Amino acid sequence: MLSVRIIRKIALSLFSGIFIVTIGSCGKNSGDTNGTPGGRMTGTVQTWDDKLNSTSDMMGITVTVSDLPTFVAITDGTGNYTFGDLPFGVHDLTFVKTGYGTSKLYGVVHNALTAIPTTIVPTFGFGKVATTTVTAFAVTGNTFNGQPGVSFSYNFSTTPTTGNRAFVRYFLSTAADVSSSSYTAFSPVVNFSNLSAIAGFTVNDLVSMGFSSGQTVYVRMYGESFKSNEYKDPNTGKWIFPNVNPTTVTAVSFQVP
Repeated sequence: MLSVRIIRKIALSLFSGIFIVTIGSCGKNSGDTNGTPGGRMTGTVQTWDDKLNSTSDMMGITVTVSDLPTFVAITDGTGNYTFGDLPFGVHDLTFVKTGYGTSKLYGVVHNALTAIPTTIVPTFGFGKVATTTVTAFAVTGNTFNGQPGVSFSYNFSTTPTTGNRAFVRYFLSTAADVSSSSYTAFSPVVNFSNLSAIAGFTVNDLVSMGFSSGQTVYVRMYGESFKSNEYKDPNTGKWIFPNVNPTTVTAVSFQVP
């Protein structure tokens, strides 16, 4: 017959074992280091031409988890992609397809929220590289819209129309080698429906970009896409413009009034 002391030791051991299992189960459900290491992430890509039109060209886009490059997915005909068992954390995604400027989506949060978690990434707009080519660009005056500033003349390889607009972007700097990757300031996307529209900046525009009266400023115009795929690189703090048409003319210069 077992003594009271032995019975108590057996009971204590059984209780301790149940307690350990219970804690382990809670950890697994919460997604900590003792539980499920990852789960599904899914999203959708919507493609655009370089004008104003969404397209059905969603198949075959390569989506890579930039910080874990062994995780690669290919979109299907509806633009959907899925990663299975992707480790939980904050991830960056890279989108690539021929004819489109490589784009990135930073800071996608992938957390363990349920027993079988699925993170749904918001629909990502993915545009084609610009087809607009700037063939001429010159300074024409020191006013814009009746105010002190600067005005430009320009030309494009395809004459823009209301139904086939030309989209462009300006890049400005105090350095003569200004480009779409080396600049001090840049403009929003500007569109033209004809070649008679006035182009330029007021002094207030230039001051808001960080320039001051009397400075010599260099500017280049590039063809751009309506859906520009632009993103800010958190490592450098600079905006990247994957869809600008690299074929353009040399920079022009002017003095801020």
